[in-house]
Amino acid sequence: MKRFILIITFAFIISCSNESPEPNYYKNLYTGEVLNKTEFEKFQISFYLNYKDSIEKPKINWQFYKLEKSSDSLIQNFKYDMRIGDEYIVRAKEYKKIGMKIPKQNFKSIDGKDIVIGGNQNKPTLINLWFIQCPGCIAEMPALNRLKEKYSDKVNFIALTYEKEEDVRKFLNKREFEFTHIVNVEPFLKEIGSYPYPENIFIDRNGQIANIEGPLPSHLDMDADVAIEYFERIIEKLL
Repeated sequence: MKRFILIITFAFIISCSNESPEPNYYKNLYTGEVLNKTEFEKFQISFYLNYKDSIEKPKINWQFYKLEKSSDSLIQNFKYDMRIGDEYIVRAKEYKKIGMKIPKQNFKSIDGKDIVIGGNQNKPTLINLWFIQCPGCIAEMPALNRLKEKYSDKVNFIALTYEKEEDVRKFLNKREFEFTHIVNVEPFLKEIGSYPYPENIFIDRNGQIANIEGPLPSHLDMDADVAIEYFERIIEKLL
């Protein structure tokens, strides 16, 4: 129980660690219910208590939206993803592009390699959508590099951005991001992307989008290994 409280408290602190003033109330955008701070903390802990006897514990990613002013109070709007094992029980966003088939398209990487995305492939593909000034994109790169190292011979790992090649090269001189990089492809990003980056898109051998996930690991996930294991299970299903 203490461990759950610590996890929730730490996650909440991280999610709110910015220059914004602290809210007085929290509004559940699923139900419209408004909670004070104590009620919200109890609400967070309740997910773990409800599944305390389960083998699979819930994985919850809290998503906080713009503060709303009401009289002398500040209300923090929120939603959340909740996953048990590999199944989402609740998901904050609707990913309509899951199941979309991507036609074969040809690209050139910054290393001069000819890259094919979509259509029939001999390997599944993990596409990461990112940009240079994206904190969440940068935070997940070490974890993505771990995946690339483990599955480099079985999966195509491709990073897509709308950034210019020279800017990406400067970035890669300072940080390690071991994916194959394709730049300046904004039209294609709009075709396959769903929400603000980072976004990870898993494509099967037939060119169909099988899964779409947010950052890995999430800034609310205390255990990066657990987050990576979930991505590994997605990959294993596609092999």
